[in-house]
Amino acid sequence: MKILMLFVLLSGVASMARGLPVCSDRDAKAAADEKALSYFRKQGEIFHPARVLKKHNTSRDKEVASYVKFGEKRYSIFTLVDTDCYARFIKRTRQGD
Repeated sequence: MKILMLFVLLSGVASMARGLPVCSDRDAKAAADEKALSYFRKQGEIFHPARVLKKHNTSRDKEVASYVKFGEKRYSIFTLVDTDCYARFIKRTRQGD
């Protein structure tokens, strides 16, 4: 009986989790690219398509890498995109010198 009740409880929690809002990968990439370009006063350009690197199971946030070229320099901008497709800056790296 306890096992049956536990099963019912867990299946209910799982069905609720599927109903939570999620930002699609395409929208997450667009939000991350927009955030990345905002650091270069819109003068930078995307030189490689953004990639979703990780999906966090508990928060449903996505870690996204955007690749921006500004002049001769190339940058990787990493953001965390939440379920409302709001991108927050994590870090920046510069590729090559």
